[in-house]
Amino acid sequence: MTSKLFNPFKVRFFSAQSFMARGILILIVFAILHLLGLREYTSFISGTTSGSFGDLLGISYFLAYSFALFVAPVLLIAAAFMKIFSRLAGAED
Repeated sequence: MTSKLFNPFKVRFFSAQSFMARGILILIVFAILHLLGLREYTSFISGTTSGSFGDLLGISYFLAYSFALFVAPVLLIAAAFMKIFSRLAGAED
């Protein structure tokens, strides 16, 4: 009896499933950082740095926010287009 569970580590690099997995992973990482309250450490954007570990937390939040805003939607839309066009072409997943 084989299990058909999705394993993100065993998919092809350039496939709809891998794009979907990476997009969702980026959104999950951003959500975790947001729920941890790292948004308040982003004062380095306005030029006020504290010179402490909080600046690194702010940079990590800013990078996760940027990826969630610019990269994750592109990956999810690309996954949807790849899935739609592969079905129209009659290709198997």
